[in-house]
Amino acid sequence: MTQELDKLIDRVANRQQAAHWLYFRRFLKHPARLASLTPSSPALGRLVAQEVRREGDEYVVELGCGTGAITRALLDGGIPPERLIAVDLDPELLSVLREDFPDIWALECDAARITQHLPPSVVGRVGTVICGIPISLLPRGQQRLIVDEMVALMPPGRRFLAYTHRPVSPLPRRELGLRGERLAHTLRNLPPASVWGYTRAE
Repeated sequence: MTQELDKLIDRVANRQQAAHWLYFRRFLKHPARLASLTPSSPALGRLVAQEVRREGDEYVVELGCGTGAITRALLDGGIPPERLIAVDLDPELLSVLREDFPDIWALECDAARITQHLPPSVVGRVGTVICGIPISLLPRGQQRLIVDEMVALMPPGRRFLAYTHRPVSPLPRRELGLRGERLAHTLRNLPPASVWGYTRAE
């Protein structure tokens, strides 16, 4: 029994190392798509999960899911896997996520066009959208498109989340017509990170 447990632990450790190495290689190839050299920490994942709001059978959408560091925290926080939609542009990262979380909906598409890739039964029935894309690095027009898509996924008045390594808001609130505030911050991430919440300004 002990030997079997040791083998299982070794397999998990090796898989995590492989996922981290893949993430690092993808960062070197597409630095604008990934926010840091390493995946998000469990501490950041817990902070994000604590801020998620959903009612009844509403969905949760995670943009820029990578290999699933935040995804794992969302599932651990009680989001049913069949109600979690994880989105990324990178097929290699998604292949890792699909293997680790086969019961969630993993979608390869551009966040600026996500409503075109989801059935009408989902659009408007998302409790929270989480933006893990390094959106502060994108051109203003691209930021606006992604914000419009996130807002369109949710019922009116709902809040979307964005986590960032910047000390200030990752989105220009006034220019994009948003209200936003920093909800949480952790030093237990490399680099330190904050979670922001945004709604449309009235």
